This record gives sequence, C-alpha cells and structure tokens, in this order.
Amino acid sequence: MKKTPVIDLFAGPGGLGEGFSQAGFDIRLSIEMDPIACETLKIRKFFHSLNNKNPNQDYYDFVRRKITLEKLKESYSELWKNAESRVLNAELGNKKHDKLINERLDEILKDQDEFILIGGPPCQAYSLAGRSRRLGTGFIKSDNEETEDNLRQRKEENSKLFYEDKRHKLFEEYIKIINRYNPKIFVMENVKGLGSAKSGMTEKNGSVFENLTEGLKDPGKILKEKNGSKYSLHSLVKSNRLGLDDDFAVASDFIIKCEDYGIPQKRHRIIIVGVREDINIKPSKLSLSEKNYTVRDTISDMPRIRSGLSKKEDTSINWISEIEKEYNRLLGGKENNDLKIPEIIKTIGSSSSDLSRGGEFVEDDKSINHSNDLTMELSDKNICGWINHHSRSHIESDLIRYLFCSAFASHHKKTPLMKDWEGNLEAIKPAHNNITQDKDTGKLTASSHNDRFKVQVWDNPSSTIVSHISKDGHYYIHPDPEQCRSLTVREAARLQTFPDNYFFFGGRTAQYHQVGNAVPPLLAKTIALNIKKDFFEKK
Repeated sequence: MKKTPVIDLFAGPGGLGEGFSQAGFDIRLSIEMDPIACETLKIRKFFHSLNNKNPNQDYYDFVRRKITLEKLKESYSELWKNAESRVLNAELGNKKHDKLINERLDEILKDQDEFILIGGPPCQAYSLAGRSRRLGTGFIKSDNEETEDNLRQRKEENSKLFYEDKRHKLFEEYIKIINRYNPKIFVMENVKGLGSAKSGMTEKNGSVFENLTEGLKDPGKILKEKNGSKYSLHSLVKSNRLGLDDDFAVASDFIIKCEDYGIPQKRHRIIIVGVREDINIKPSKLSLSEKNYTVRDTISDMPRIRSGLSKKEDTSINWISEIEKEYNRLLGGKENNDLKIPEIIKTIGSSSSDLSRGGEFVEDDKSINHSNDLTMELSDKNICGWINHHSRSHIESDLIRYLFCSAFASHHKKTPLMKDWEGNLEAIKPAHNNITQDKDTGKLTASSHNDRFKVQVWDNPSSTIVSHISKDGHYYIHPDPEQCRSLTVREAARLQTFPDNYFFFGGRTAQYHQVGNAVPPLLAKTIALNIKKDFFEKK
C-alpha cells in the first residue's frame, strides 16, 4: 500500500511524527522554528531511510561518536539530501516565512487529496502553570508594602501582556493550513489548560477552546476567507462527535490520559481528530492498555550514574565527601530514622568509585534487558550502550535534598510535600523565592507549588515531562537515593517513549527542552494505527 503523506506542523523534535512514521505513514514535511530541533528531525529522517533500506552500522558509529556527522553525510549524500528536504526551519505566524511555507506545501501537496495534517501549536500560554504565573503578580515580592491598588494595577498589566502573547494566536496558523490545503484528516494536540483558558481579559471574549473548535469545524468562516472544506471533530476517548450544527464542546471529553494507554507518564493532553465533511467515517476510540507502566518498568535497566559537582572539582571522592559533609552540617542525624539516610550514605561511599557521570555515549554491552514489552519496543541492541545519558551537576546542598527526597519516596512510596520538610528538616528546606514560612505558625508554605522538589516514584508512572526540565531537575529527581541526581536526557526520553536510538542534537539544555516539548511517540503511534485502521485499510 502506498504510504499516506503526513505534514507535521510545530514539529519540535518529532515525537508526533515519529509515532505516525512507526505506524507506516510518510512524514513528507516537518515544519519547526527551532534550528536545533530541526537538526534532530533531519537525523531521525535519515535514520528511517537507512533502517527501511537495510540496518546500517554507520549511524550507530555516529551516535557512539566513532565517526563525525560530516563523514556520515559524505557517505550517504543522497539519503541526507532527502532527509534535509523533509525538514523546514520556519516559524508559522511569522509573515516573513509565510511565502516559503506555502511554496513548499504547494509543491508537496499538488494534486494530493489524501493527506494527514498533524501538530500541536506551542502551548505554554495555555498551560495552567503558565497562566498562574503570568496572570498573577509574580513570585518576587516588592521590598515595600504594596497597596491593593498597586497590586491590582500590576495584575492588570500582567494580564494585558499575557493576552497579547502571540502564542495565543498560533492555532490560527494551523487553521489557515487546513483551510488552504483541505487535509482528509487532521490531528491537533494541546495542553488540557486549553479547556479553561479565556481568549481575552473579559468574559465576552469567550474561551480559547470554543474559538478553536469553531475554527477547526469551519476554517473559512472564522478566517473570513474563501471557504474550504468543513470538518467534524472527534474524541478518541469518548464517543463524541462535534459537527457543524453543534454549538458547544466540553474540552474534558477530548483529554487523553497517557498512563491509560501504555505510556509510563501522567501526561494529560487534549487530542482532537478532524474528519473532512465528505468522508462518512468516524474514528474509533483508543483501546485501553492492558499494562500500566511505571518508572521502574521504564528506566531501572539503565546504567547507574552519579550526579556532578558544580562548585568543586568533580571527582567521585569529592562527590561522596560533599554528601557526607552536607549531611553532617545540615542534618547530623536529626532526620526521621525510618529513612535510613546514614546507611544510604555509607553504601554510596563504598560504591562511589564505581559510578561515573555517564556521557553522550555510555558503553554498556549488557544494556538490553527486555523485562517488559515497553523496554523491548524502546531498546536497540545495535547501540551497544546508551546515548544522551549524562548527569547534571548540582550544588552541594541540593545533593542532600535530592537524597532526602528519594529516600522519603523509597520509604513512603510518594514524593514529599512541603509539610514533610518541617521540624528537624527545616535546615534543608528548599531555598527558593516561592518557598515561604508562615509568620504565626512557622510552617513552610509554597506560594506556587506544594512539591517544589519532586522525586519520581519507582512504582508509579512519572509526572509530566515538560520543557521546564531544561531549567533545573528539581521536579525530576531520580528515585534511587544512591545516585543523588535528577533525570538524564535519556531517562526523560524513555519516560516520553522515545526509542533508545533517537538522537537529540544540541547541548544538554537544548536536548531537555526538545524532550519536554514532545508528544510521546508511542501515544502518537497508537493514534496513528487507529486512524490507519479506520480510514486507510477499510474497503
């Protein structure tokens, strides 16, 4: 069967496109504004062209740092040229790029009736955390007492800037592409906060979700342009259909909870499937997974590594020495004995010389451990190790905080909340602007988050991997207290269900950013297989 072409908008590093590619679709063009993510997209498309032809050792030599990218390009110039032609580094919504984008799409989609449009407009402006942060008065308090009028004025100024954010309008770029090219099917992904977001500062502006669904149903009408095709909108988790005559959609009906569909992560996202009006088929609901995968299922087979030191010479001896010193300075046996932190530190001391910090390639011939279907699907024996598996450096006081959090989770099977840092543990309480102490009770409170330091619990799915992981690792502490660190890029990528052979370009911060912004490829694959079965294999 001829592969159906797919256009991937706001592609990021290609998580959504990867799932469709694994399901047998042809990702003809990925459009992304981040030039580093575009390099990741190119190498992935190159990998698929090699893999489809015949598995080739040269790619693995590249990810193992045995040959350079230039050598790889030189050896496979035609395949690389083809991979580059399938990636467009351009910004949707930037008028300077509109002509280029339309020219490329015109060329690819000429006389093409059956293609699929996928993508998720950047969602930071709609996320619950983003709205809370940007619509409030900010974490940093004024040195002087502020009057109610000053606070109200500051909040109004924040609101004005928030609603003028151009990211609020990026879904219109998606709608413009639908109206111009009339895809047979489209799949749009976004954060669940989209369901409660307003489109302006007053109630009369309506909700973003209502405006979005009206535009997706009838793109020409909302754009006030020549009408193209119209669409019915479908949920993949409920038997809901939103047609042209339906006035209201409940956003919650479109939320997919990833952990219910074989993804080891509590990631909840809105997924809308649009079907062109001339196609009398509706997508079937996704089947629930028989297995709910956990952090242990996903990353426990990976090499144990230690964190680095940010302010001292980074050696194993110094690392354990700083842990012991910070423990004695800050706690000195005052913590709950149930956590057995002294015993953990003793174990760390006896094995620390065996732990490295990992690296961009970690050789490990014993890395393949098919302990479950998930690791079997993600792993690749040809790597003979792990890529993008390098630990961060942390300040000494954070090492003991990380150790406490993971020891707490090992004992209590949950991450500690602010109240769990009280009493004798006050000496290691998080030293951040949004952590305060009640003047009357002395209790610790968090003005924004009640779990400013969060450990990923072994026997639960992970919390949502988001782009904030690129800033620090405090929300993503490894569950093993003997490693005293946050998750590596590869561990985060595994929890996002990226294959182990998926190579991310850029420095570690850029790699984290790409992983956090992506759609889990295995969720995308599940969606793509459903669409393939319903629309392209039925007679």
